[in-house]
Amino acid sequence: MKIKSIYIENFRSYKQRFFEFKDRINLIVGNNASGKTSLLEALYFCMCGKSFKSRDVDAINFGSQYFKLEMVAEVSGVNYAVNFYVDRILEKRIMINDKKINRLSELITLFKFVFFEPDTTELIKHQPKLRRRFLDMEVAKLYPYMTRVYSEYQRALLSRNAFLKSYDKKDIIDVYDMQISQLGFLIFQKRQEVIDRLSIEAQKIFSYVFENKSLLELKYVPSINPSSEEEYYKELKNCLSKDLSLGYTTKGVHRDDFEILIDGKPALDFASEGQIKLAAVSVVLSSALLYTEPVLILDDLFSELDKFKRKNLVKFLNQYQSFVTSAEDLSTLKSEGIVDFDSTNVILLEKSI
Repeated sequence: MKIKSIYIENFRSYKQRFFEFKDRINLIVGNNASGKTSLLEALYFCMCGKSFKSRDVDAINFGSQYFKLEMVAEVSGVNYAVNFYVDRILEKRIMINDKKINRLSELITLFKFVFFEPDTTELIKHQPKLRRRFLDMEVAKLYPYMTRVYSEYQRALLSRNAFLKSYDKKDIIDVYDMQISQLGFLIFQKRQEVIDRLSIEAQKIFSYVFENKSLLELKYVPSINPSSEEEYYKELKNCLSKDLSLGYTTKGVHRDDFEILIDGKPALDFASEGQIKLAAVSVVLSSALLYTEPVLILDDLFSELDKFKRKNLVKFLNQYQSFVTSAEDLSTLKSEGIVDFDSTNVILLEKSI
């Protein structure tokens, strides 16, 4: 996949702007509030159908009634024009080659991308919900039909929880138990598979890109560890009395987590801040190795890395079309060998857009 260009209108601080891109590294340089992250967000919108920062409507430029994005990309030799429109009365329209799409999974099926933002270290530091969201996005990109599975699981879970709060018909709750067991076991299997693959690739980046001799591993931590749908169903039944007393489903894939380990120990408890940053970057970038020609969307990736790690990272990024932001002076990036004007597309942004 390659992104050729994007037109931005009334989006964040942008009124109207057109950008063309190169096939390798596109380095977006500018001071704070110059629109670097907003440019990445616009690309993210077009590939994912939503923002990584806020509600869609919040991205509309102050004083405007709508925003519009037009991205042109090539996937497997075919050109795709994505048109994205959102207005203040909450109309949202996404078109691919002039055909309206109704499910965001259509974007995820078509566009494979990797996303990193400064808060990605929270992947290690904070709640399991963030890690589940990251893992499920990777599962959905590899297996687009899983978006439907996640939706069906969530509907069944909400229905089961409603019956737990007003429990009166055992046979009805059993219908949801069977459905949750079927869907939950499939989610469990796909998560386990993807975690195993990410673990292998993350170690490669940790070792070769960052030259770290420690062992980086990802370990899936399920609340139910079944070998079959039947075992999943049995565990749900074992928890029924507890679930009834609490009014919600206490076990299942909606409660799962995964750990990031360094030399067999949880990174959160034993790693330094520097190691946590390198581990988080390695985990996120590892997904690039699972896809064919993904696009890398990387916000403020170089901060807190020394020049040797940056140079190694640039060598890795140069395998892909990458969009990387930096607030550092261009001369510094050039002196460190990060900017190669023969292969790097440098986009300089100023506060006035």
